[in-house]
Amino acid sequence: MSEELTPVDVDTDFILTVMHRLSTATGTRLAVNELNMYFIKKNRSDVLKAAKLMDLNLIFDCLNTADILLIRDVCALLRTVLSVLQSNDVFNKYSVSIERSIRHPDDTVKSTVLSLLEKLLADDNNVDIQVDLACTIIDCLTNSDMSISYNAVKCVKHFRSGEILSSTSIISKLETIMAINTKIRTRVYDILIHWAKSVDALALISSKGLFSNLVTDIKYPDVIMQVVTVQMLIPLSITEYGFDYLDSLGIISGLYHLLSSSPIELDNPSVVILNPIVLDFFIQITQVRPFFIFTSYPKVFVVIYEMLKEEDDSLLGVAINAITNLASSWECKMLLDNPTASVILNYEDGDQLDMWSIFMIELSRIASSTKTELKAGAIQAITNIIQVEKGELSSRHDMIERTKKWYKQLKDNPIKNIVHASCILPFLNIQQAGFEMFLKLAEQPWGQEEIVTCAPLMDLLFKDCPTDQIIVKNLKKMIIKTLLESDTSKTTLSEELLLRIQNNDVIKSNVHSPQPDVLVENMAI
Repeated sequence: MSEELTPVDVDTDFILTVMHRLSTATGTRLAVNELNMYFIKKNRSDVLKAAKLMDLNLIFDCLNTADILLIRDVCALLRTVLSVLQSNDVFNKYSVSIERSIRHPDDTVKSTVLSLLEKLLADDNNVDIQVDLACTIIDCLTNSDMSISYNAVKCVKHFRSGEILSSTSIISKLETIMAINTKIRTRVYDILIHWAKSVDALALISSKGLFSNLVTDIKYPDVIMQVVTVQMLIPLSITEYGFDYLDSLGIISGLYHLLSSSPIELDNPSVVILNPIVLDFFIQITQVRPFFIFTSYPKVFVVIYEMLKEEDDSLLGVAINAITNLASSWECKMLLDNPTASVILNYEDGDQLDMWSIFMIELSRIASSTKTELKAGAIQAITNIIQVEKGELSSRHDMIERTKKWYKQLKDNPIKNIVHASCILPFLNIQQAGFEMFLKLAEQPWGQEEIVTCAPLMDLLFKDCPTDQIIVKNLKKMIIKTLLESDTSKTTLSEELLLRIQNNDVIKSNVHSPQPDVLVENMAI
């Protein structure tokens, strides 16, 4: 035995003695307890050195018992020693014992071993997994115990998809369990969609017919299954090859038909559950291919608009979140700055407004209302819309003109009734949203012209309030720094204001504490 494996901080004689007792089945429970007690006092390095002296097959053999207490102690011991070993060592030496333990009648054993395998594979999935062991783990996808099936899903995701999908035995196993019921099929979809991030894997999955029931399952009357399946498809749909594949299956058009904008349908509980998920599916795609969605699936925007006019806070929240996400893409902003939006949305107004202008009108109503539940979200959506992206200097003027146009759709003195009113409310999320909108206004010349019209807002900016929370204090500093360094502030701000910016104390202050200083009477502003 090498010196490396017999250090003074590992009791070699004790380890070898206990291993011998286990090999002869002499005092098994006591031996397992002694090992657990021994490892409690050891660090990871010592545990690794000791584990290399052990034959873990003997530990796995201790599971061949009906003694529940012994089973729990063995599981604890396996968690200790398997967590320090390399993946290759474990799968090369103990594959048969691992497979046997996963077939153990006790669910705790299965769940424990699967959880340990998942961690090993997460650290290094470049290991050869025997077909029998792979099939045994895949069998666990059918288990009714969620801790077992969940850990099995996580394990299989780490398998090398090319090898797995090329195995006749494993494909046959997947086909068999997928035929059992929709719940199990959804678990398999989760794995397949994860693998399908690779073009080659998607081609194999398609050629094996493993997605053959996907269209039917999307339309399955079980709304929870529909929700789970649609959510899983989002990462695949936003890749070019994934979208093309789903489109060829009819998934995209099928989901589009499920998307509802009818006020009557929006009262249906199933629609209320499914609609936000399907909408998010299309919003994610719109961010990467806005022109296609705008021209081929315009009802996506109709649904957002109809939801914005609903009284239901949950539907309003979904619409606000959708707009916030869309506005994070400048390509989306450019494309939706289109006067045909009035026709698409059936907007009843004499003006031919673009999509963002129409959204801003509705967001203005929500952001300036006295209801606090959706105020922060609405302000964040507005902020995203008026934010000027970092781009070429030649296009900056165009960006600024567009954001100015959209901002002008906000009604009833937005600098006072949205920005200032939010910055003084005693709710951190709303206060933060107000100052973030303030910051985006400070970055643009027309925004600077707007903020200087509200003296109370500027006074609030320069007030070094000890009760400001750190995030608010930092936002104040960023706003002042932005105005100080702006190329246009010298023409948009007065000399007095420029002097206040240059001599302010806020940017030097680091004092903060939990609650903002605000009068309760201001909460309804």
